Amino acid sequence: MALEKDHKVTAYVRSPEKVLLYNENLTIVKGEVFSLVDMAKAMASHDVVVSCLGGNNNDKETVITKMTEIIIKSMKENHISRIVTISTSGIHDEFSFVMNFIVKSFLKHAIHDHRLAAEAIISSGLVYTIARPLALTKGPLTEVYRKTPQGVPRGGKEISRQDLAHFLLSVIENDEFKNETVGLAY
Repeated sequence: MALEKDHKVTAYVRSPEKVLLYNENLTIVKGEVFSLVDMAKAMASHDVVVSCLGGNNNDKETVITKMTEIIIKSMKENHISRIVTISTSGIHDEFSFVMNFIVKSFLKHAIHDHRLAAEAIISSGLVYTIARPLALTKGPLTEVYRKTPQGVPRGGKEISRQDLAHFLLSVIENDEFKNETVGLAY
């Protein structure tokens, strides 16, 4: 979506061969998320960082937090102040008591890792927007979804990856939801 709007994009990825896209405004950089030197070099001359990290499901490790800390350091080395990132619903205990109990029973470690990563971003001094989508689907782009800075959209259960991407780009282009975490669902 960003490329369709003529934004210049650098994709910092572990496996460039998986990026099946060519565009003159796209630069693909192979790198490890734990390499401060490589990441800082890839970020040079950029205005915004969009982080779409994934972890190892529900491991006890805090891999997302550790990767986020490297991203923050890389941004500061390059004097980049704006980050837009994806987290998960549940990091603020925003569900009902019963639903929080159920979610934490199954995803305790993943939510803890995402919460620590969000706290690192919030306390970093960067200008952030943290998207907290409910269940992600392979559905189409609709551009019609609910955004809730407090809690999660009532009765919402899911959002497509396409609409999540739309939200991330919209936040950057419209300079919205600065220093907020935003629940997303239909």
